[in-house]
Amino acid sequence: MVFDSVITSTVMLIGVSVATLVGALLIIRLAPSLGLVQKPTNRCSHIQPTPRGGGLSFVVISLLATTVCLWNEVSSGSLLTVLLCGGALIAAIGFCDDLYQLSIKKRLGAQILIIAASVYTLLPAPAIELWGIRLQSDVICWGITALALVWWLNLFNFMDGIDGLAGMEATCILTTAGGLMYYQQGAASSLVLLPMLILTASLAGFILVNWAPAKIFMGDVGSTFLGYTLGMLAATTVYSGALNLWVWLILPGVFWVDATFTLLRRMLRGDRWYQAHQSHTYQRVSRYLVEPEGKNLTRKAAHRRVTLIALALNVCWLLPLATMALFWPVWGLPLVMIAWAPLVALAAYYGAGKPGNIPLPAEGNVSPSTLRKELPLKI
Repeated sequence: MVFDSVITSTVMLIGVSVATLVGALLIIRLAPSLGLVQKPTNRCSHIQPTPRGGGLSFVVISLLATTVCLWNEVSSGSLLTVLLCGGALIAAIGFCDDLYQLSIKKRLGAQILIIAASVYTLLPAPAIELWGIRLQSDVICWGITALALVWWLNLFNFMDGIDGLAGMEATCILTTAGGLMYYQQGAASSLVLLPMLILTASLAGFILVNWAPAKIFMGDVGSTFLGYTLGMLAATTVYSGALNLWVWLILPGVFWVDATFTLLRRMLRGDRWYQAHQSHTYQRVSRYLVEPEGKNLTRKAAHRRVTLIALALNVCWLLPLATMALFWPVWGLPLVMIAWAPLVALAAYYGAGKPGNIPLPAEGNVSPSTLRKELPLKI
C-alpha cells in the first residue's frame, strides 16, 4: 500500500501542497535579497521583473515528504534513494545556475555523471526487441537510457518559458502515467506511485503562484529537477515492464516534439542552441495570440491559452493514443508517429527554430496585425 489509509494519504498530500505554496511565497519575499529576480530581455517571454527559483519550494517539500515516507517504512526500495540523492544533486546544480549562471560545460558534465550513475542502479536492463530483432546488453541499454534522459532533462528545461506550462505538463504526465500504471498493476505499482503522488501534490501548490500571470518562475532548480525525476520514473517503469517505451514517447509528446524540432533546427543552422531564445512553438503561438489592449492582461491571457491548448492536446489526443500503445505495444511505433504528426505540423507551421524573435510589444508599438503578419513562417 502506498499509505495506510485514504485519510492519511489525503492529509499528507494536502499538507505537501500547502507547504509548497508557503515555501514559494517565502521565496517571492526573499528573492530580491538573494538576487533571484529575473529581468525581462528580448530572449524571454515576460515584460516585468519576476522572482525565479521558485521550484526550490516543490523540490525541498517533495524530497522531504519522500524521505519521511522512507524513514517510516511507508515505502522502501532503491528507487526512492536514487530519486532523493540524484534529484537533490540535480536541483542543487540548477539552483547554482539560477544564482551564478554556470557554463554549459559544467552543467552538462555534472548532469551526465549524475544521470549515468542513477541509471546504473536500474540495471539489469530488459532486452530490446524491435522488428523481430532482440538485443540483450546492459551496457548498450545503460548508454542509450542515460543519453535519452540527459536530453529529456535539458528539453524540459528549455520548455519552461511561459507561465504555468512546465508545471502543468509535469502534473499531467504524472497523473496520466500514474493512472495507466495503476490500472495495469494495481497495488503492485505503489513503489513508483508514491513519488508520483507526492510530486503531483507539491506541483499543485506551486502552480497557484506560477499560473499566468506568474508571481514567480520555477527556474532551473525546478525545471531540471522535474526533468530528472520524470525521466527516472519513466526509465524505472520501462525497465520493470509497468509501462512501455511507447507510452513515454507519446504522453510528453508536446514537449518531445516542440523542443526536439526547435533545437535540431537551431543546431543544424549553427546557432548556440543552449542559449535562451523565443523560437519554440509555444513561444511563437503565445506571441501570435497577444491582443492590443493592455500589455499585462493580454500576455497573461495568451500564456493561459497556450498552456490550456497543451493540456487539451495531452488529455484529448495523446492520452488515448498512449493507452492504445500500452495495451497493443506491437502498434507502438505507428501510434507514436500518429501522435507526433500533428505536433510536427504545428511546429513547422509556426516556424519553430526560425532565426529571430517576434518583437516584444513592451512599448505598445507592435500591433496584433504586425505579429500575425510574421506567421505562418516559412520553413
